[in-house]
Amino acid sequence: MKKRMLTIFMITLFLSAAQVWAGQVKRYTFKITIGQWQILPDVSVKSLMINNQIPGPTIEVTEGDIVEVKVVNYSPLPHTIHWHGMEIPNKEDGVPYVTQDPIERGESFTYRFVAEPAGTHFWHCHWSTLLHISGGMYGPLIVHPKDPSKDLNKKYHVSQDRVMILDSIDPKWQTKMLAMMEKMHAMEEKSEKTGMEKSGGERLFKSVAEFRKAIEEGYKPPYLKGIPKPSYKYHLINGHPYPLIPPVKTTVGKTVRLRLINAGNNPHYLHFHGMSLLVVAIDGFTLKNPYRLTTIPLFPGQAKDLILRPKIPGWWAVHDHAEWASTNNGHFPGGAMFLIGVADKTSRISNYTPKISLTQ
Repeated sequence: MKKRMLTIFMITLFLSAAQVWAGQVKRYTFKITIGQWQILPDVSVKSLMINNQIPGPTIEVTEGDIVEVKVVNYSPLPHTIHWHGMEIPNKEDGVPYVTQDPIERGESFTYRFVAEPAGTHFWHCHWSTLLHISGGMYGPLIVHPKDPSKDLNKKYHVSQDRVMILDSIDPKWQTKMLAMMEKMHAMEEKSEKTGMEKSGGERLFKSVAEFRKAIEEGYKPPYLKGIPKPSYKYHLINGHPYPLIPPVKTTVGKTVRLRLINAGNNPHYLHFHGMSLLVVAIDGFTLKNPYRLTTIPLFPGQAKDLILRPKIPGWWAVHDHAEWASTNNGHFPGGAMFLIGVADKTSRISNYTPKISLTQ
């Protein structure tokens, strides 16, 4: 009887655990297409998109959750997705020809991994990254800590948690490169069907020795031809430059958490007027000794978590102090620039209402 009761207890425990485990699986679908990205009312850019949006979808999970992302490629270009900052099985890392073959047109691939470590991270395409990341193939990956004592939102009594992901683009270069890549891959698909060598010079080698031998036999790698470099004209936060970046609004004494992510290829130096910021985490890792700054360096691939607790009401400017990144096509103001509105206890921010200036 005792043995039978123990068996029933174990089965019940197993089923309960299975239900909890099943509840932790977070599923996403990424559909890759090419479309028009309207970064300003009169500036449209041909771009890769995931689920018809830039940045791509936000993945927000709890540490220990199972993340399952099905990537479906409707574009003519190959892709892989890298989970930047995550400690995951090697086969899920998303590096073409290192951990997997690229996802070609009409194909799909499902990534599956445990969400760890906790913190502010992001994901991005890892094929032809210079073009594909500046083309908007990125998005936030927020992993909340499982242990409540490690939750920075609770520790600092955060009333507002905002993600800002930065990027820079050159519209003419991007449109030209995408058109060229589309044409090249169409020719390569035709070459594969006819058994001919790929016209773009792409070729796979099993070793460095095989690569050297091909060079000796006359193979011309694509890097000998070169391609023009982008000249970044527009600097974006969450897919748009100033004046389309929404302001952050808060109240004196309340705490805002800003999760800054630099998904692009340029460093940024965001200067916050009228307040200092507490840097509490870098690349998802909580700092044992947080420190204060008024200008935040943010390098390519880096994430920083900031705590704001403004003391003075008013409209305060935030802008890149590498001033070229606070322009739209060279004209100030623009680019990586936005406002923080701090209200007093009567909900008044300022007697002066900010205007949109595009003439400086």
